[in-house]
Amino acid sequence: MLPPLLLAFFIAAGFSFRLGACTQVPLNDLRLEKGGKVVDADLSSFIQNELQTNNVTGLSLTIVLPNGGGVEYAAWGDRTETGDPVTEETIMHLGSCSKAFLSASLGILMQDFADGKNQTALPPSVRKFDWDTKVRDLLPDEWMTEDPFGTEKATLKDLLAHRTGLPAHDGSYSPSDTPHNVVTKMRHLRAAYEFRERYEYNNQMYVTGAYVVSKYSGLAYRDFAEARILRPLSMKSSTLYPDRAFATGEFTESWTTFRRRIAFFMPESVAELIAGAGGVMSSGEDMAKWVKTLLNSGVDPTTNRTIIPRATFDLATSAITIAADRGSNLTSILGYGLGWGRSTYRGHELVSHNGGAPGVATIVDLYPNDGFGLIILANTAVHTVTRRVASAVADRILGLPSVRSSEEAKVETPAQTEATPVEPPTNVLAGFTGTYSDPGYGNFTLCSPLFPTSAECLAVVRDFRFVDSAAGRATDTSDLYAAWPRFWGTHLRLEHVTGNKYAFKLSTLYPDGYGLNGMPFEDLSNAAPAEFVVEDGAVVGLGVFVALKESWRMKEGGNVRDIADVWFKKL
Repeated sequence: MLPPLLLAFFIAAGFSFRLGACTQVPLNDLRLEKGGKVVDADLSSFIQNELQTNNVTGLSLTIVLPNGGGVEYAAWGDRTETGDPVTEETIMHLGSCSKAFLSASLGILMQDFADGKNQTALPPSVRKFDWDTKVRDLLPDEWMTEDPFGTEKATLKDLLAHRTGLPAHDGSYSPSDTPHNVVTKMRHLRAAYEFRERYEYNNQMYVTGAYVVSKYSGLAYRDFAEARILRPLSMKSSTLYPDRAFATGEFTESWTTFRRRIAFFMPESVAELIAGAGGVMSSGEDMAKWVKTLLNSGVDPTTNRTIIPRATFDLATSAITIAADRGSNLTSILGYGLGWGRSTYRGHELVSHNGGAPGVATIVDLYPNDGFGLIILANTAVHTVTRRVASAVADRILGLPSVRSSEEAKVETPAQTEATPVEPPTNVLAGFTGTYSDPGYGNFTLCSPLFPTSAECLAVVRDFRFVDSAAGRATDTSDLYAAWPRFWGTHLRLEHVTGNKYAFKLSTLYPDGYGLNGMPFEDLSNAAPAEFVVEDGAVVGLGVFVALKESWRMKEGGNVRDIADVWFKKL
């Protein structure tokens, strides 16, 4: 939930894929050639080095072996500050790998209605509940987007295939929001593209999907997913309830890439909101059961019970939307289904998804034609590491020459470019402070270290000075700061770039430190470009750009107020 991936805005999207387009290579039988062990000393050393070099605190690897070869587990590093090791029983948050549980849940609910086993009634206007059912018909008084055509025509398939035209507006919801709020605020969020024009990752669509399950199953989404997926598969340590995960004593702690422990981003009080987009917590041991079922087209191979209806499984793992239209010598183009990406890696069919959040980097890779799958769970959000590990493991299972050495040899020399002069703001900095508002995002008040004019601003500047001082830097007086409780952060840091242009960064401040380390620190998100608009010598607003590519507004042209993906009006 990702660069998820969150992708273009506050967190990484939630996913990325390493895919391929080469000649199919026969699968080697490692049980005969390697004594049944994929992770030998060389591979383990490579993984350990990746973790140490990139400050990943702990990682577990689960391999569902081909040809009925069972399951292999391996783990490295720590799950707690006090040195408890990561094992296959360690519970970690799945991030956006949870999205597949949402598409499966919707498919199960659709089958209930088809079989007459439904617990609630559909609206009178809905004669059939399937992937082509209009969201407007299911949520008639709630669903509305900026695009009237999309409002009327959007289906559940459109939402989960990320083709509604809305970019990743992940800064628009706060810890106090509910799924209902997220759905009803959608009408106030600007679209970046026309409906079905292109792929654009959006967590709110999976929030909406979970809301539909809750509305028509007779159970809260979290209870439905546990009752219909986790329990039937005997995934006993898996849950969508954080308090239950903590109670096991096996739940991992989380870290930044600079080795600071951070609070778990999804406490029980907010877990319902993000459950459909990224709410599952599981272990390598439990995820092996999920992957075995997926490799068996949705049927639990232990009980022969259908968990995911075949029609839903086939659709979810197909290529509905083109997410990446170019490949490489290793990877093919990427199609996106319903919580899954489909492509190839070095000529082998790959169904995959990544997950990302603060202190979370996960991968579930399925090689359906080769009969094996991988689960990688890490408690530090370094997605390049988890993907390199996944590729190295796949190479070994597939009997392919390792690409590690060639990849490591690709060291690019930085281009020598002249520094661009930084222009000062066109207006005095005091004019940039004050309260800004957007109907979809709410309000925040920007403060300057030079003009802390209120008790709120004094407190905000003080906290930023704490974390900056602990990092050995002075708080930049050309930057702007705000307390802004969002789902993905606590504060806002606007870093001056040039002129009226800034980098818009959601931040989580720890002015008192966290865990065993009491030193203040800050956990920053990715940056979104932003620009203030000054008219007649006065600041009138702030435009923020969150879409992955050039939006239709940018193509049409206009001023910042017209082309921005979010327009915060200055009050």
